[in-house]
Amino acid sequence: MITTTRLFLVAGLATAGGCNVNRVNRAALVPHMTPTLRSGAPMETPAELAIGASSLAHTTLGASDDTAAVEIPGTQAEGAMRLRVGQHVALGLIYAEGFDAGAKQIKETQAPVDSGNTRGYGFTLTGMIPTSNPRWHVGVNSELVFWSVPYVEYSTCVMNCGGSNWTFVEEGRASVSQLAIGVVPTYTTGTWNLWGGLTLRNHPTIEQKGTEVGVDLGDDVEEGSFNTVLSAGADVELGGGFRAGLTIYQIVQGQPATYGPSVAAMLTIPLGRRDTVVPALPAGPMSPAAPAGPVGAAPPPY
Repeated sequence: MITTTRLFLVAGLATAGGCNVNRVNRAALVPHMTPTLRSGAPMETPAELAIGASSLAHTTLGASDDTAAVEIPGTQAEGAMRLRVGQHVALGLIYAEGFDAGAKQIKETQAPVDSGNTRGYGFTLTGMIPTSNPRWHVGVNSELVFWSVPYVEYSTCVMNCGGSNWTFVEEGRASVSQLAIGVVPTYTTGTWNLWGGLTLRNHPTIEQKGTEVGVDLGDDVEEGSFNTVLSAGADVELGGGFRAGLTIYQIVQGQPATYGPSVAAMLTIPLGRRDTVVPALPAGPMSPAAPAGPVGAAPPPY
């Protein structure tokens, strides 16, 4: 009822103003929802490079928002360069690219998007908080990524069309920001790091259908609501400070998509001289002990 009333209002205003009224059908290729991928283990070198895939492939995918129409990459690459600041903080740059090949729609009725990959550039800030147990650290990761999102919009004129009901197809790219906050408790044992994590990250989206009046100059891609991601993972040192790791994660709450379990794989490359353990200083020289007297000898009488 609200939609019908709104349509009549838009049509009335358009008729009064002489503007055309268009029905639109939209879709966009948005990034795959992922956790923050760095563990809470301290960095052992002044800088590090992490490269890999934040999503290897789709398992299952569906819609949790009937009004949205998004495609989501199954394979999404990610890389980050971090510089250690002090002992427990790192700043860095992050890049990600979700591939159009292998992307899936959340609904069969939505229009296909064929304008290339979705890609993002941004910043990362990481804290590695020590605890009373030297094997345990708590990672606090934050990311701000600006995505270039391909979209398509089919616009069909239904009123004030100049004598013919025409259809116009617009393809382009929209810029949308994505913020993530992750908390990652991490346990270190030998050459292994083991962790579990909780991430909050907003999910870009687009409204599939609507009514527009006149010329639409916007791209209609929205930043979307925050999703909750649970993750668990491990990495192991390969030698020379190189580490290989896997993260399994599940999106447990959010829109516009429902996901099956996903897997990320990352290789961390050390940059700079690795920290060495400073050996403990040797104890100072001890004073020579006084020679012991003869055993069993009785003291002289006084």
